[in-house]
Amino acid sequence: MKIRSKIYIHPLYYIVWLIAFLTGYFKAFTIYTIIIIVHELGHIFAGWILRWPIYRITLYPFGALTTFNHKLNSSTLEEFFVLIYGPLFQILFYKLYPTPYHHFILLFNLLPIYPLDGSKLLFLCLNKVSSYYTSHILIYLFSYLTIFILMASDVNFLNYIVLLYLTYDVFTYSKGLNEVMLQFYFERYKDPPHYHHSHLIKGLKMKKMFKEKNNYFLVDDNYYLETEVLRHFFI
Repeated sequence: MKIRSKIYIHPLYYIVWLIAFLTGYFKAFTIYTIIIIVHELGHIFAGWILRWPIYRITLYPFGALTTFNHKLNSSTLEEFFVLIYGPLFQILFYKLYPTPYHHFILLFNLLPIYPLDGSKLLFLCLNKVSSYYTSHILIYLFSYLTIFILMASDVNFLNYIVLLYLTYDVFTYSKGLNEVMLQFYFERYKDPPHYHHSHLIKGLKMKKMFKEKNNYFLVDDNYYLETEVLRHFFI
């Protein structure tokens, strides 16, 4: 009952469902939905193992998205663990019920478009070579570029609707980047992490902070710890 209260079916799902019903694709859409749910159960199961509280489970016509109330500074290994369990559950389901729809969903989900799994995997990789802020910006750029390429190709009406919604989703999330960064800073201020690698930042440029590194700031020939800069920022 607790999980049911967190499930949200997006209005776009009902629209596509109706179109599928009227055009004779209801059976295919039902199978597609079942595969999506199985895929998402993988993410939910991995989150349950890590004791990540679920905020919301949203069902779209092109996939599903489980939002967890977990720390933004969770380790890359934990986030990859949750990420990979979706495809693993789907592959296991494919062994029980082989259908070509599996291939399409896996390939579509690997596209570097937010909030698809492909963008999350790319984001984890980008965090290793760029700052947390820059990684977000690059994800937005990759998302828009991929959507533009797909729209320029020969796509049907339903796919066009999905791409338009994904464009809106990327835009909405990009508008909330400042709030995301504020949460990122506050988590590190409240519970300072400790890593094996360090990163030096010239000037008080907090947007250059890396996720899984100890960040140091060089200001006027003086070195400051990340905790000192964050303390000054919040207090």
